[in-house]
Amino acid sequence: MMKILVTIGPASDDQASLAEFSKKTKLFRLNGSHGTLDWHKAAISSIRKACPDAFILMDIPGIKPRTNNVDNIHISKGQEIVFGDPASGEIRLSIGLTKDLPKHEKSFTKFSVNDGQFEFDLISSGQNYVVGRSRSNFTLLPKKGINLPSSIYDEVQQSEIYKSFINKVKTMDIDGLGLSFVQTGQLVDQIRNLAPKLVLISKVENSEGVRNCIDIIKQSDGIMIDRGDLAAEIGLESLYDAIETISDHTKAHGKPLVMATENLETMLEREVPSKSEVMSIAHSASIGVDCIMLSEETATATSGHEIVNWLDRFLKTCTRMNCPKSSSTISLKFPTVWNALAGLPNMPVIIMTKSGYALFEYFSVKPESDAILLTDNQKIVKISRFFANKITVVPLTIDHAPLERLWEIVENNKDDFFIKYDQLAAVYVSRYVSTARANSITIFDKSDFGL
Repeated sequence: MMKILVTIGPASDDQASLAEFSKKTKLFRLNGSHGTLDWHKAAISSIRKACPDAFILMDIPGIKPRTNNVDNIHISKGQEIVFGDPASGEIRLSIGLTKDLPKHEKSFTKFSVNDGQFEFDLISSGQNYVVGRSRSNFTLLPKKGINLPSSIYDEVQQSEIYKSFINKVKTMDIDGLGLSFVQTGQLVDQIRNLAPKLVLISKVENSEGVRNCIDIIKQSDGIMIDRGDLAAEIGLESLYDAIETISDHTKAHGKPLVMATENLETMLEREVPSKSEVMSIAHSASIGVDCIMLSEETATATSGHEIVNWLDRFLKTCTRMNCPKSSSTISLKFPTVWNALAGLPNMPVIIMTKSGYALFEYFSVKPESDAILLTDNQKIVKISRFFANKITVVPLTIDHAPLERLWEIVENNKDDFFIKYDQLAAVYVSRYVSTARANSITIFDKSDFGL
């Protein structure tokens, strides 16, 4: 069953709300672009109190420029707005930006704010500003992002922003980092060196990210598709193909996949979602998405509990149709072992892994199977919590002869392991060293254990 990642904000940081959310999910997100560091510290403490075993993902503020208004601003259709630094004597409404505008195509004719929701026809632009005519009446809330089509962001500046924020939050009790506007795998690798114990979820949000998505996926622990920024950056007409490409490669590499932005936004003002939202979530299931993220639905809405309850009920009816992906060519470390597993009938597999790579490679060939994870690697245990697959974790120190303990482990857990299946497989893979056993696949039958 797909999981739910809830964003915590001013409407949901109280103990009662957090306790209600924890009945349906253990995955919590904080958006570093909003709120003070003191607020985030307090929110983390509250989440831990309400849900001690929560996974807390902290989104790092990225390089995308945001409006710097502190109050709501009403903008009328046809109104001309200057975003950025206004020229001397400018009389039109000017709204400052938190960061410089990125490099972009000079031929663009429109741009947008608030994840592409509100569009402007371009009037003029310069190095530090852009002027547009609004296509609609709307209210601009504080700190909303601005997107220029086909932007390329300065990766050196992006890295510095990440490093600065990580230094501010490194003592906070978080489990992972959400990396915004990732454009290369090299950037992810840099952040891994800074925060080796944290799970890194990379967000693919622009044309460069899509172009380099395979490299990004290889270096990341998981991938998030932010449909709002992605659509605003590459255009709605290219969104579907981009989502198919990113999801295909992510699942081909056996990594967990999160779908974000406007999953149930209509429920901010109504009791049931739109038919389009229902079909969108069902489509996410069909492409192997592991987790649905809720943003404003739980951060600012007073109906957050009802939204989560509805989504939980719906996800129980969704059947994932995630098939092994063939469009992405990946190099498996132990192809013979994994190809043999792919041919086995449907049964859970015991995976002994120290680095965690075995879990990714297993799900690349058996994306819908259950797994029993034997490991002493706490980071891979945390990553496993994002998968929709049923993963049973058994703590185990992986020594030079782990196979000798297999029978004992199955015997001690037989009632749980065989609850749905008559057989299960166990796999241990390793590169050859003088003390290593051969790579092996073992089949256990419940009758061997008196069941």
